[in-house]
Amino acid sequence: MRLPDIYHRSQDTAVLLRSGLNLIQQALSIYSNDLKLVFANQRFRAMFGLSPSLCEPGADFADTIRFLAEAGEYGEIDDIPAFVGDLVQKALTFEQHYIERKRSNGRWISVEGGPLRQGGWVTVYTDITDIKRQEDMLRTRSDELSGRLLDRSEELAKANRALEATISRLHETQQHLEATEARVRLAAETTPAHIARLDRQERYTYSNQRLPLSAANGAENLIGHSAYDILGPTIYQEIAPALHAALAGNAKVVEFTVPEDGRLIRSAFTPDTSSSNAVTGAFVLSTEITTPQQDAPADRTALANAAQFGSWSVRFDRFELSPKSGGKPVPLSLAEAALLRLFLTMPNRLLTRDEIITAPGIQIDTFRALDIRMSRLRQKLNDDAKSPKLIRTIYGAGYIFVGEVNWQV
Repeated sequence: MRLPDIYHRSQDTAVLLRSGLNLIQQALSIYSNDLKLVFANQRFRAMFGLSPSLCEPGADFADTIRFLAEAGEYGEIDDIPAFVGDLVQKALTFEQHYIERKRSNGRWISVEGGPLRQGGWVTVYTDITDIKRQEDMLRTRSDELSGRLLDRSEELAKANRALEATISRLHETQQHLEATEARVRLAAETTPAHIARLDRQERYTYSNQRLPLSAANGAENLIGHSAYDILGPTIYQEIAPALHAALAGNAKVVEFTVPEDGRLIRSAFTPDTSSSNAVTGAFVLSTEITTPQQDAPADRTALANAAQFGSWSVRFDRFELSPKSGGKPVPLSLAEAALLRLFLTMPNRLLTRDEIITAPGIQIDTFRALDIRMSRLRQKLNDDAKSPKLIRTIYGAGYIFVGEVNWQV
């Protein structure tokens, strides 16, 4: 079944997707090419204390910036009209951007936006106060850490935030969708959450390719596969009551833990009904809600010089790759070590080709150069591209490093 057919079968798909976007923890806004608001979720209004009129479709971007400036969101400003005019001119360039700034209330946020194919842009705002506090904590321990390791820790932390914001690249949409429907679908594709639909036989008919775990049956495309085959028996048993309730016409929310890495996932199941109010399937919105800990694994990863995975161990301070079973170490180039470290810090997660070549330390300018480096790394790992055991190619999307990684500080 084609994607447009799936959307048109729903009584009000746009409403359901908007409801899903209201569940995520990030604030999100979409403006058209004439700087008029197309959509903003509830978190956007709550984060900045906006009036209802500024969150209604058609609200002017300049009015919102003026409200925030007068509220002190950007600090002390001598000439607010000039400041607003300058931001409006910058917004009209529709350029990809990622910034981190401290708000007037003392909290930190990251702001990442990108242009839409049909004009305008989408922006995601994430509260990163806890992460900034962890960085400050590391800075106070500078007498215990070398300057080089500390700088690497902060650089990797910032890179991870940029990657997890999930809006660094916006997906191409189908030409024949109507403008409003296209914007809603684009937001679904770039939202930091997994959005999917299952039919009454519990088979996936749509997925935005952001499943927060590796498919149990190894499938690269969820469409046509059952929830049991994709999630596996353990997780399926956790979500089955909520899924069955949605297929019976009742919305439900369930939380479960991914056995492989302990991440906590929240999934909201919403019935999909036809024009006659018959339940034809269920929409699913899944987000990771794992609470950061004081001694977060990401901090240990940033400071680690060695790791074990599969049948290999690697020493990044020596640029050596060694078989666990013994044998002669395999030397790694600086470029190969940087690429391998990126995969090991993001195991079991899709990394797009755009994300890889723009990651700090990778230093690749073209996709062709990335292909060559991937081929060399796979050759040293004895990982056949046609039948990979470590690095899977997701055609049209990117790569996933599959397996458990044990870091050593």
